[in-house]
Order: sequence, then C-alpha cells, then structure tokens
Amino acid sequence: MKASVRFKLMISIGITAILFGCSTTNEWKESVSKSSPISGFSFLTSHSPNQVHIIDLQEISTRTIDEKDKKINYGYSSLRIYYGEYGSKLKKYKEFDGFDLATIDNFEVKWQDDNVVLINVYRKDEDGTRFKDETIRLDTSI
Repeated sequence: MKASVRFKLMISIGITAILFGCSTTNEWKESVSKSSPISGFSFLTSHSPNQVHIIDLQEISTRTIDEKDKKINYGYSSLRIYYGEYGSKLKKYKEFDGFDLATIDNFEVKWQDDNVVLINVYRKDEDGTRFKDETIRLDTSI
C-alpha cells in the first residue's frame, strides 16, 4: 500500500514539474517576443531657437538572448540623433555605429538657425584633459 502511495506521489510531482517547465518555457518565449530588439536611452534634448525643430540624442542598445540562462540582455551599440519638427513624434535619425560614449565628457549643442545644428563632442584623455574631438553637423529640415 505504501509503495502505491509513493508511486502516485512521484507521478504527481513529475507531472507538476513537466507542467511548470512548459509554463516557464512558454512564459520565456512570450517575454522574448514582447521585448524590443533595441532599447534607447535619451540623454540630451534641444530645440531650435524659434522652436521649429528639435533633436534628441539617444544611446541605443541591442538585445541579446541567453537561451541557456533564460535572460534578455541589452548591450551598447550606437548613438542616434533623432530629429524633426518641434512637437511631433521624432522618426528620422542619424546613427553613429561604434560611437564610444564611455569617453564622452560633454556634448555642446549650437543651433546655427532653426534648421542646422552643430553638436560639439568633448572627450577626456586618460590624464583627464578635456578636448573637442569632433563636431557633428545636422540639417533637421531634410
């Protein structure tokens, strides 16, 4: 009689484990399908002098999926400058792949007029010296 009870208990535990495993797998697949392949983090927004156009600088990360540990990770991939008319949803962007944000000290935004913006990129040397590395010119009317 005891063996029969143990057998039923083992079967119940086995079925529960199988169902739980399937549920976890289904939840994992659903989580992966709902996660965005890219993620953006806005860190600087500026509008033109007469609020005609706007820019939004974002660090963009791409999704990597770790099937073994059932984790979704995001890693740095690029800098995007979204731009468009002030008050509109920003869809246009200029992307800079391999743009090293780790050494950035500051961005300085200077609008030449309501369409053209200059973005000075300042970095720091290993010794802490700040220098202007480059200037990005963007015509937001295009």
